[in-house]
Amino acid sequence: MNPKSSIIDRAIIFVKELYDKKVPLSYSYHNFDHTMGVYEASIKIAKEAKLDKNETEILLLASLFHDTGFSIGREDHEEHSKKITEKFLENEAYDKAKTKEIMVCINATKMKVTPETKLEKMMKDADLSGLSSENFQEHASKIRKEFNHFSPQKISKEEWINKNYNFLKNYNYYSEPAIKLFGPQKLKNQASLKNMIQSMKDKKKPVPHTISNNKSAQVQFKTALRNHIDLSSIADNKANIMLSVNALIITVALPILAETIRSIPLFLYPTISLLFVSILSMIFATLATRPIKMAGITSLSNVVAKKSNLFFFGNFYKMDFNDYEKGIKEVIAREDILDNSITRDLFYLGQALGSKYNNLRWCYNIFMYGIIFSVMLFAMVFIIQNN
Repeated sequence: MNPKSSIIDRAIIFVKELYDKKVPLSYSYHNFDHTMGVYEASIKIAKEAKLDKNETEILLLASLFHDTGFSIGREDHEEHSKKITEKFLENEAYDKAKTKEIMVCINATKMKVTPETKLEKMMKDADLSGLSSENFQEHASKIRKEFNHFSPQKISKEEWINKNYNFLKNYNYYSEPAIKLFGPQKLKNQASLKNMIQSMKDKKKPVPHTISNNKSAQVQFKTALRNHIDLSSIADNKANIMLSVNALIITVALPILAETIRSIPLFLYPTISLLFVSILSMIFATLATRPIKMAGITSLSNVVAKKSNLFFFGNFYKMDFNDYEKGIKEVIAREDILDNSITRDLFYLGQALGSKYNNLRWCYNIFMYGIIFSVMLFAMVFIIQNN
């Protein structure tokens, strides 16, 4: 059965002209395209329900006229639509009984009205067939744009997504044909909105400040670690210099001075001072380069409790490989433990470096002041000896 008839053809022409002339473009959703979408949905429902010619005609005319009231205004547009429909059908000398049924169908498109008859349910479902559109997001965006244009109270995209999700979640198609035709896609659209809401919630969650998600922190840690290693190398070189210089003094200068002491006994005192300064300097230089005590083994419980760092060889060189592998996987799997390991590595490297430089400072101070004191003693001996 061809659902079109002469009255429907004339109705389409009338409604198209009405939208073109009297409905502003600011109605981004409630326009002729929406009307034709509802009209097409009504054809599908009528075909699925196997409606007869009269029922199909009533449903299609109601679909064409249901939003024509927007040409007068947004408020009570359904009532305006009914008046426009009634006037058009009077001019067409249309059957009054069928006109009444069309009025009832248009009235069923009101949001707060629960449809009762078969055609009312189908009309309601056709009007909301956009809920099952594959372009649902586009339709929803047009409705929001229209709402924000006419309403003084603007609605945000996030609020709109939540409203749409709740509406789809709570709305169920009334007629069996609509449930069959539109139900599956509506559920997909509903799931898509749910995912969008969850995504927005995830974005709002405060991101934990970890080294892995902070590039500046990563650069800073890398720079700090590199600087610590460089400074440690410099300290070792300085300590080696002091060890070499003082060893040279002990092995070269002291034997020469020993010969002098035999002839001039007073040289014993500055020589003892020089020997004491050299030995003490060597002790602190050795302390500066002496490795720290290392256990060489770490339990998994200490790793999880963030009490050890498996990236430092001193904490694992005695461990079995399988135990070490379990531990390192636990560190990599958890950002908090990984962050702790990196921070712990920098902290204890800094502490070791601080101890190294502290011993080195003592070494240089003892050497500097000791050499001055020893030279002064040698000078005094020379003066006494010459007098």
